[in-house]
This record gives sequence, C-alpha cells and structure tokens, in this order.
Amino acid sequence: MSKKAHFTTYHHSCDVLCVGGGIVGLMAAIRAAEGGADVLVAEKSHVERSGSGGLGNDHFICYIPEVHGDYDRFINDVMKLQNGPRLRQMGPKWARHFFDQTAEIVRLWDSWGIPMKHNGEYYFSGHATPGRTRAFLKYKGRDQKPVLVKEAQKRGARILNRIMVYDLLKDKAGRLIGAVGVSARDYELHVFNAKAVILGTGHVGGVYPNKTVGSPAMRMIPRTLTADGRMMAFRAGACLCNLEMPNIHAGVKYFNRGGQATWTGVLRDPHGNPVGPYVDKPLHDYGDITIEVNKTIFNEYAETARGPVYMDFKGSTRQEIDDMRMWLSHEGNSTLVRHLDGEGVDLMTHAVEFESHGITLPLSSGIVFNEKAEATVPGLYAAGDEGYGGMAGAAVFGRIAGEEAAAYAKKQPEGELDQAAGQVKDCETLCTELLDRANGAHWTEANSALEQTMQDYCGYVRSKTMLDAGLTHLRRVRAHARKELAAENPHELMYCLGALNLYDLGELIFLLAEDRKESRANFKRGDYTMPDVRLDEKRHIIFRKDGQFVLEWR
Repeated sequence: MSKKAHFTTYHHSCDVLCVGGGIVGLMAAIRAAEGGADVLVAEKSHVERSGSGGLGNDHFICYIPEVHGDYDRFINDVMKLQNGPRLRQMGPKWARHFFDQTAEIVRLWDSWGIPMKHNGEYYFSGHATPGRTRAFLKYKGRDQKPVLVKEAQKRGARILNRIMVYDLLKDKAGRLIGAVGVSARDYELHVFNAKAVILGTGHVGGVYPNKTVGSPAMRMIPRTLTADGRMMAFRAGACLCNLEMPNIHAGVKYFNRGGQATWTGVLRDPHGNPVGPYVDKPLHDYGDITIEVNKTIFNEYAETARGPVYMDFKGSTRQEIDDMRMWLSHEGNSTLVRHLDGEGVDLMTHAVEFESHGITLPLSSGIVFNEKAEATVPGLYAAGDEGYGGMAGAAVFGRIAGEEAAAYAKKQPEGELDQAAGQVKDCETLCTELLDRANGAHWTEANSALEQTMQDYCGYVRSKTMLDAGLTHLRRVRAHARKELAAENPHELMYCLGALNLYDLGELIFLLAEDRKESRANFKRGDYTMPDVRLDEKRHIIFRKDGQFVLEWR
C-alpha cells in the first residue's frame, strides 16, 4: 500500500513562526512573545540539545563598556582578528548596532541562569593577540539551551520538536503566509499559517567531506544542519551571499569539533620550536593566535616535512590546566576530555597534535539580512549562522528578529492558506515519492557523492574549467538523486530532504565561485591569483528573478 495514505495533515496558526529551535529561534521566541505575539517554534531535532549550540559554548564576543572602555579602540582591535572581515562587510553602523546590544544579552543570560561570570567577574580570554583588546567573554554555556527553552515556554511560546520545515508558503499576491514541513518521526504533514517567519536553521554541514572519515558523527557542524533555511529562503525569492568563500577550521587531530581558542598552550614543531611569532610560553588569557592567523599552517608543516604541529602546555599551572579542561567541557568537548582521562593523558606533560580541518562554509555566508534582521522578502527574518554567525550574533539578532517580527505581525491579516494549496501539495508529493520508492539510494550515498564532487571540483584551489566540469557533474548527480533517493521511514525522509537542499546549495556555490574572478583569503583561483581590490568589503549576492539566477556585488 502507498504510504501516501498514511500522511495526516496538521494545521497550525501563529503570529510568528520560528523555524529552528537553536539560539536564534529561542531568543526570537522569547522576544516576540514579550511583544505580545503568538509564537510557535518548529525544530527538526529536539530544542534542548539541537544544533551547533546544543552541547554548549564557552565564548561570547561582546562589548561591555565598564570593562572595555573606549569603543573605538575596542572595534579597532576586533577588526584585526577573525571577526574583522565579516564586520567590515556589514559596515561600521551595523557593527555598532550589534555590539551595543551584546552587554544587555550578557546580563539577561546571567539573570536567567546561564553563568556569564567566572569567579564573580567578567573574564575575557582567547581570540586575541597579547596586549590587545580581548573581546570574547568566557562563560559556562553547556546548559544554555535548556535555560532558554524554559524562558521561551515561560512566556507562552509553543514548541514543536521533530518537525522539519521544508518550504515557505506565499499567497497569489506573493505575500509570505506561512510554511510547510514534515514530521521526522511520524507520517505527518504540518502546515503553518504565520504572519511572519524567522529562519534560524544554523550553520551548514554535509557540503564538503569530513576530515575524519571513519567518524561521520565527529563533525564540528551536526549532520542535521542541511541549509534548510537558506534554501527555503532562496526558493521564496530571498538573496543569499558569500556561499563560495571557504572556511577552514583547526583543532585536535581526528577530533573535528570547535573550541580552537579554548586551547591555551603554544603551537610547537617536533623540535619544540614555536611555529608562530606570538607566544613562546602559555598565556592563558590569550592563547596562541597563530592558529587564527593561519589555519592551514598544520597542512603547510606536514607538506614541507616539518610536522606534526603540537599544542604544548609546558609552563602551565595545574589550576590553568583544570580551568582549560572546564572550558572545553562547556564548549562541547566533554567527550574529548573523557577520552584524555581514559588514556591517562596529563596535559601538564603531554602535548596534543593539531590539524587543519576540512572546508566548511563561513559564518558570514547565507541569507542577506539587515540590522533589523529583515531578509529581502517582506515578513521574512533571519539571524545567527544563517548570515552573521557565532553565539553572540545568534543571540543579538535572534532577539532583534523576534521584536521586529512581532511588530510586523501586528499589522498583517491572517493568510489564506488555500492560496498556497499547490505548494503544500508539491511538498506532500515529494515526500510521498521518497517514501514509496523501492530499492532506492540511501541519503548517505547522495550526501557522499555531493561531498566528493565539491571537494574535487570546488575545493582548495579553483578554476573555470574545473568549476564548469564540477557544476555539470553536480547537476547530473542531483538529477539521479531526485529520481532514486528513497526513505524507509520519516526519520530518513528528513535526511533525504536535507540532501536535496544541500545539492541545491552546492549549485549556488559553484555559480558564485565561477563568478568570483580573484583570489582572496581562503578562496583560491588558479586562473585569477590576485585579489580584486574593487571587491573589498562587498558581498557577493545571488537570487532568482523570473526563473533565472542573478549574481551581483553589493
């Protein structure tokens, strides 16, 4: 019997729909509910531990006047480090708007029960060169999400777990009126009537292969983050940007997770020599900034017979090591801390090998949104890793999105969902085809084929001939995926839909990479080796108009 007969449709109505129950979705829900909106949060996993922030975080970029003093000096130092390129693209007005609100978020979180102080004081550490401003506040964020869930529910926000929102809905006039999605557990179709929609589906994983091949779950970005927000926004007419810019992270070898700035030792070669010029002994307030200045230095040492490179802690006190281990556990690295203990590794005497991890998308890529968190489609908002990421970006702009969406919703009539019946039917048909297909391809096959294609044709060094060949290949494989993907159950259906989103995102990455005729930062073109200074501080935009791709620089 066709599984189509088992689909039950559920209808939901709200003023503000938060797609994604991460930091963005929860902060948006809290603020929108405070503004009097009826709020619903839809999360494809479970809100308490989902997404990049689910296992915790230990650093929060912020400007606290009583600590940092003069803002001009603060922002001048911040612009020199890893957040600088992102902030320069957004502009000084946007940056000031962002930083002016970070102190309030810090105080709010602390009052709600997320410990933002260490030993009774604000403590800043990491992501900084010795002697310059430290902008990253250390905090105990391991249980930040359960705290935010309680705050959202306390204000009346409703939460639906295990629901993957797949597409946005518009009426015949083109007005955004809601969304449609499916359950990741049951044969259910969920249709949302919403006056405003906030997208907070996080970073993107699964576009490039994981560096640690034997451990598919050992990823810095969870497998559930499949560009859902970006692609539903794009299909609805929103602009995306900077997707082609590679991001390269670094950390413990074979442990592909975040937390590089939590490690506070010195990077040394096998002979004990520092590989960077910044520190020659552990400085626990700063760490070794070499890892941020050049995240590929580990590859360079290996390729020139000078590796491996180790993070060495000799000279640290026992208290400094214990503090670092504590921060690692809050940064989502509890598994690694337990492993070190199980293997009898004492960081006082043992160095840890580091590596450059594989390519990911940068936190400055995704949905284009302004200082009000407004996307380029009226009624659509985005925040966090959808466009300007990091924990502080998610918290600040999630809150802004909630406030703006609630105000927008008050002025809007309820949408007529019957005008979007065709879009709902298209989603149901796609899901039914995937579930009904016998002897089809598993989503992991499709995902692996995409990752291999991206790595081979749009990897570390790119060229027109390789990009053109890769785009042709990707489109051919995507066509097979659409015809052959099969889901055994609703859980696999979620991953199949995610894989299709990733293929569509991959196409956009190829188009943008071919259009960027320069080399800049981690973006390398073998046929255009110089940066084009005319593109400094510009964003590379892509959107659809009349069925055609449009690419612009803004």
